[in-house]
Amino acid sequence: MKTTSTTAVLAVLLLFTACSKNADRSGSTSSAPTPIAQPAMTAWQQGDKSTAISSCVQAHWTGWPLFAPDSVLSLSEDQFKALSNADRRARSGEIISQLDVLKKLAAAVAQAGRDAASKGDTAQARKCFTSLKRCGMALDQPDCLRLRIVQLLGQALDKMADTELARVGQ
Repeated sequence: MKTTSTTAVLAVLLLFTACSKNADRSGSTSSAPTPIAQPAMTAWQQGDKSTAISSCVQAHWTGWPLFAPDSVLSLSEDQFKALSNADRRARSGEIISQLDVLKKLAAAVAQAGRDAASKGDTAQARKCFTSLKRCGMALDQPDCLRLRIVQLLGQALDKMADTELARVGQ
């Protein structure tokens, strides 16, 4: 009986020790990844256009997530439809505002590419336009649950990038 009690106490102590070590480890090293679009969008909203453009061009658009989980741009069509009418109206304004940031940022990246091309730096121009294309493709991924308006913006960016890449001769 004494051996069973001692074994049970040791098992409980071992369990608590292991759990606390896992909690310490997960609390110190594990964090949610930074959404791909966040650094560029944040810099743009803060008025730091050059950092925003650079962040956009350097972004790894095939990564995940594109937007923070609490961002309106992370909503699916079904999630949006499930909102009350008042919430949908409020969120619609937020969606339009965030999409406007993306559109202006994309236009600035395209302009940076055109500027590079006009200076003869076709490598930098291609880099800008390729990033724009990857961003568009990421926004329009068919297997993702995403608002249709976000997908449409992705399609527009993809086409804009194709046009610009054709001008610099891919």
